[in-house]
Amino acid sequence: MLSTPNPTNPLEHNNRAVELGSKNLWADAIREHEIALEGDPYNEQFKINLSGACLRYGDMLASKKKYYEAMVQYRKALFADPANAVADRNLDECLRASGKNADDPNVRHQIAETAETEGRFRTAQVEYRKVCRMTDDGTSHADLARSLLKDGQDVAAFEELKIAINKPWKDKIEQAKCHTMLGDTLWRYAKVARDRGDRQTGLKRLQNAAVSYRRAVTLNPAYSDAIQGLKEVAREAVSINGSFDNHLMLAGAYQLSGDFEHAKMEFEECWKKNPNSPQLAKARRSYHLAVVMNPATPPAVLATSLQKAEDILRQNNQDAEMLFIYGRGKEQQGDKATALKAYQAAASINPHVHPDLLQGISRLGGGPAPALASAAGTPAAGGGKAGALSGGGTAAVGAPAAAPTVPVEKILDPRRLAPIENKMSAGDSDGAKKEADSLIEKDPKDAKAWFYLGRINEKKGNLDEASVAYRMAFNLKDSEAKDAMNQVDLSRIQPFKAEAEKQEAAGNWVGAASSWKEATTVAPHLVMPLKKLVECMQKMGADAKDIEKVMKKLREVEKE
Repeated sequence: MLSTPNPTNPLEHNNRAVELGSKNLWADAIREHEIALEGDPYNEQFKINLSGACLRYGDMLASKKKYYEAMVQYRKALFADPANAVADRNLDECLRASGKNADDPNVRHQIAETAETEGRFRTAQVEYRKVCRMTDDGTSHADLARSLLKDGQDVAAFEELKIAINKPWKDKIEQAKCHTMLGDTLWRYAKVARDRGDRQTGLKRLQNAAVSYRRAVTLNPAYSDAIQGLKEVAREAVSINGSFDNHLMLAGAYQLSGDFEHAKMEFEECWKKNPNSPQLAKARRSYHLAVVMNPATPPAVLATSLQKAEDILRQNNQDAEMLFIYGRGKEQQGDKATALKAYQAAASINPHVHPDLLQGISRLGGGPAPALASAAGTPAAGGGKAGALSGGGTAAVGAPAAAPTVPVEKILDPRRLAPIENKMSAGDSDGAKKEADSLIEKDPKDAKAWFYLGRINEKKGNLDEASVAYRMAFNLKDSEAKDAMNQVDLSRIQPFKAEAEKQEAAGNWVGAASSWKEATTVAPHLVMPLKKLVECMQKMGADAKDIEKVMKKLREVEKE
């Protein structure tokens, strides 16, 4: 017979639970404690009471050697109150009794990982917290945060991510993922602030998200998730406030993704707002460097950056960084003789201006860099100063200090792809993506790794990321990439295609041309939207020069 009244509120449910516990009716007591906590989820005493009831029930089960059932209760106790040291100790004892090494963080991590995969997030969180206490590194705190996010505990996950990023890390790729998780969380709550009309809070969260994404890309420059996140928050920031800083952030995001045409447009917006900004000048240098270093850069964009480099070098031919940029761009164009001269001129001024400079000289058969004496005023061959531009626009430098060396082409081991293929066959897309990212981090010119990354993203439905990866593979001469890229891009332009065809049917050639133009921006290597754009521009009576620009692009794409 129970003395407490039938419960109608959280406190009465708690009191009923206490009475049931006093009668050793632990399963019923736990049920009542859970109802009380559901009604008042922030009541710390209710949490402690639930934890205590689960502990006592676990002890009763353990005394009967029902270790697995006992562990369920101990974990429930620790989920309700992570500070319940007795439950933690008794859980360890049950694990040992069941044949597991409770003191091995790898064992506890495996338990957590299995539980997370199966959707048992509370068990996962208890075990991840144990791993955090054992190792206290960034990876363990990030694992806990990920499980909390999956369980809908965003605030707790956010706090755990802030701890994780300030802990030691062994794996830069995993560290980049942690920063991206933090960026994703901030981005999600920036949208919440926007939707409730809190513009300032939304902007602050967007800026913090951008910082997290940038840190992720710094750790892993090939991490497409972080780059895409940075683009999204930057676009949102510009839509809220088209300031210099926000346009500069968006320009940087486009630059990181290899979308140099859009990056250039954003830099132009920055110039309109503050043409004399030292920050803008530095960013533009970074842009030109990115253009010449990216093997997927369109030829027209590369040519424009080379022209800018020439203009700058005419004003200051002792600019080692710009000489390197000019040389790298010429190497991309296949003009190896000019590239080598520019590299040697840069090295005579500052051989450490870029990590690839000396390798570039060796790669082009120029031997070691010129002696540093040239920088101190020793005349170069031809009577000019080291680094001076000749009339043909190339850098005039002295003869190489040693006989030319033959660059050796790197041969990739086909077995490197086996881990990706195995994980894809097993349906582990995330694991396959991690393997592909790792290969690309080791060698950004691994065309087949980029191709596989495209396949993985396509399978996951991330068509934008798939297109970027396929385009990289295509520009690195992978034989399968072009067809795959075109197929994905056809899917990506479907909304624009449908809208364009709708406008064509209505005789609105201006609207149709606008939609086809959007399609060409999304998929610049597809022939079909370019042809359709030309047709619409002709029918709407567009300027002949504008039509010719599109036709020129069409001819370039048809030759690919």
